Amino acid sequence: MLDHRYTGVGFREISDLRQAPDLQAMRHLVTREMPGEKKGAIGNYAAQLNAFANKIAIGDTVVLPRTRDGILAFGIVTGEYEYLPYGDRLNHVRRVRWERPDVVRSAINQDLLYSLGAFSTVCQIRRNDAAYRLGHILAGADTDPGARPDTLLAPPKADTEVVDSDEAIASDGQDIIRYSRDRILARIREKYSGHSLQNLIAEILRAEGMTCKVYPEGPDGGIDIIAGSGVLGISAPTIIVQVKSQTTPVGSEVLDQLGGVIGQHRADRGLLVAMGGLTAPARAKVDAQQLMVAVWDGEEVLDRLLEHYEVLSDELKKVIPLRRAWLIDESETD
Repeated sequence: MLDHRYTGVGFREISDLRQAPDLQAMRHLVTREMPGEKKGAIGNYAAQLNAFANKIAIGDTVVLPRTRDGILAFGIVTGEYEYLPYGDRLNHVRRVRWERPDVVRSAINQDLLYSLGAFSTVCQIRRNDAAYRLGHILAGADTDPGARPDTLLAPPKADTEVVDSDEAIASDGQDIIRYSRDRILARIREKYSGHSLQNLIAEILRAEGMTCKVYPEGPDGGIDIIAGSGVLGISAPTIIVQVKSQTTPVGSEVLDQLGGVIGQHRADRGLLVAMGGLTAPARAKVDAQQLMVAVWDGEEVLDRLLEHYEVLSDELKKVIPLRRAWLIDESETD
C-alpha cells in the first residue's frame, strides 16, 4: 500500500464494486459472488465494502496499522474507488497520499488504540474526539492531544444502515493480542520512564546470558549499560548500550554518538534501545552499518520481556504482573 500509494482491501472473490452503489446492492453482490457464506458474514463484508467504495470521501484521514512493525501509517484519501483486476496486488483500492508512514503506536492514547485494534478491515473511528486527535497526529504532532474538554466521549448513535463505525468493534471483535501488547507497553512506559528503563533492559540482557554494569543517573558519556560475556562481563562480545525511553523517534545523531563511544571503548557492538523507534534517516544509517549497531524498539523490548519473563526478578514481576492465557487462533479455524 505504501509503495503504490493507495489503501485497499482484499476480497478477490468480489468483482468491481462500482456496480453496487449502496448497501442493499452490495449485499446482493456479496451474496452472489461469495456463495456459501453465512448471513452474518455477508452482512459484515457488505458493510465494509460499501463503506470503502461508497462512503469514504476524498480528503478523509486513513490510518493503516502496520502490524508486522507495530507502527501506524497516516494518510489522506486522494481518489475515488478503483478496481484493479490484475496482478498480485489488491483489487479494491483508494489512492492515498501517505503523509506519515511510521507513527509509533505509543503516540496514540490507549482509548483510540483499542479502536484501531478492531478486527474489521474498514472501520470508522468516531469515539472520544477521534477525528480531532488523529488529525493532530497526521499534521505532525508527536503525541495524541487527547479529547477536548467539551467533547462528548461516548460514541455517536449507531449507523442503522451499515456497521462501519465503533459499533463494529463490539460486534466484530477486538484483536486481543494487539490490545494486550499495547497494555503491557503502556505499563512499561509508566513504570520504567527515563533512567529507570535501563534497569529493565539490564534484566533482559542478564536473562540472555550477559553480565551488565548499569551506569547511575547523571552524565554518562553516552553509556547507559556495558554488557559482556563471562563472569566479569568483559569477554567478547562486549556491548555498549544506550537507552532512550522517549516515545518519539530517535534521530541519526544518537547513532553517531553511539558509534563514537563504541570506538572509544573498543567495544565489539552497540545496542540502541529506542522505545519510540527511529526516524527514517536513522533507520537508513542502521541498515548501512547493521553489523555494528543493533536497535530494539518498544516491540522488540516487549518480545524479549515475554520470552524471558519466567526467569526475570520477582521485583520486576510485581511491577509488570503478567498471566499466561491460551486463545483459540480464529485464523486457523473454520
